[in-house]
Amino acid sequence: MAVELGVIEGYFGKPWSHGDRKHVMTRLRDIGYSWFHYAPKADAFLRRRWREPHPSDVLAELVELSAYCRGLGMRFGMGLSPYELCRDFSGPGRADFIAKVRALDDTGIDELAILFDDTRGDVPDLAAREADIVHTAQANTCASRVLMCPTYYSDDRMLDVVFGERPAGYLDELGRRLDPRVGVYWTGEEICAREVGVG
Repeated sequence: MAVELGVIEGYFGKPWSHGDRKHVMTRLRDIGYSWFHYAPKADAFLRRRWREPHPSDVLAELVELSAYCRGLGMRFGMGLSPYELCRDFSGPGRADFIAKVRALDDTGIDELAILFDDTRGDVPDLAAREADIVHTAQANTCASRVLMCPTYYSDDRMLDVVFGERPAGYLDELGRRLDPRVGVYWTGEEICAREVGVG
């Protein structure tokens, strides 16, 4: 299986500027990377304020960034962290989520990542709820690929200390429930892995 390289701008701290992102994309293309996902933790409209639309100037930059990335022959994606949605994915929450997914489609994304990292995991039936949200995104997006980041995205026990004890069998159940076409972010044995082995 060929390794496909990409970058997610999904860190805490000051986000890159619009120009920096374009520079990074160009450099990544030059060294063989094939995708870029925009998901800075500082973009509140993809996190705690995800139900709200991006300001028009930011939205215009994202549309331009998407076109620039595709112009380089790379796929452009965005990462959405629907804060607290696992607690209630009924009527209004589901409708707001679908509306947000469709709004992200309007920026010209090729890929959509639904990110559950950095959220509490002490929710009944967590794996089932996350799979339902991801499949709803998959059914309502124009993106050609959907990915997700589990709440527990590493074997590292620090996640359990910070976000609550992971449910028994969480990853096994998530694996059984998820459509096999959905990509999954996984960092391995540690949150910030020094290396990722074949195992």
